[in-house]
Parts: sequence; structure tokens; C-alpha cells
Amino acid sequence: MRFMTLPAVLAGLLAAGCATAAPPAPAPSAPQIGNTPPEDLDPFVVMIGAERWTVILERATEGAREASVSPAALEESDMLRADIALKRGAAMVIELRNQVCAKGLVTGAACVLPEWPAWTREMPTGVTPMAVIDQRSAWLSEVMDPFTSAGCEAGRKATGDDLFCSVE
Repeated sequence: MRFMTLPAVLAGLLAAGCATAAPPAPAPSAPQIGNTPPEDLDPFVVMIGAERWTVILERATEGAREASVSPAALEESDMLRADIALKRGAAMVIELRNQVCAKGLVTGAACVLPEWPAWTREMPTGVTPMAVIDQRSAWLSEVMDPFTSAGCEAGRKATGDDLFCSVE
């Protein structure tokens, strides 16, 4: 019988696939994906966390309105105001849609928003041509109509004011 040294035996076992593998290293813990620690996931805690963002956004918007205008700010013109208003309106449609659809005032496919045009995400400028502003205004009117109709009707019913959404 042939005598083998320990290193030769181990090499032979490894080559034959018979060696015992080291125990697997523990899997690294998954990084936290959400905003709430996993041990605290609970509908109430998650709701409070999500609602924090809207409060912060509302306060930041109020702060931005109150800020004094820096000399580097865009010079305000009618076209700049129009561009700002259309982009703000596009953002507000999403919020209104969420409200009226959550309350069942609009349902089903009518709650699906169309693809949002790139201009809604661009910074406002005062150089957008008047005809383009007008076309964008028509787009906004069409997209917001089912949601404003539902919201205005709900407001008329709730207040008894037939002119609830009247804007002159």
C-alpha cells in the first residue's frame, strides 16, 4: 500500500470533490429600501411617514412664495407667468386626480393619466412663444376636465353654491 502525506490526501480529496466545504458565510442583510425601518412597518406608521412629505412640500412651497426675489431671478413677464401657471396646473392635475379618484368621484379608465409632455418638467421661461403657450393651455384644459368637472360638481353639492368653480 502506498503511503500519502496529508497534503497529498487533501489535494486528492479536493480534486475528487470530496472535501468538506467551509460553511457558507451569512448572507449580508438586505439594505433598507423604504423610508420606515422594517421592524416598524405598520400601516399607521407608513401613512405618517408618507404624509410628512406633503407637509414638508406645502411648507417649502409657502417658503418659496415668501422669499424675496434675488437680482438673478428671471424678470417676470406675462409669458413667464403663463408658463409657470401651466406647469403648476399640470402638477395640480395629478393631485386633483388622486383626490377625486380616491373618493370615487371618477373611476376606472378615466383615472388613468395620459403620458405627461416633457414641457411640464422643464423650468419655466419667459421665451415660450405665445402660440405654444396657447396649445399647452388647450392640452391642460382637456386633461384636467374630467377631474375638475367631478371636483366642481362635488363642491357645488357640498356647499349649495352653483358658482362654486366660477372664475371671472
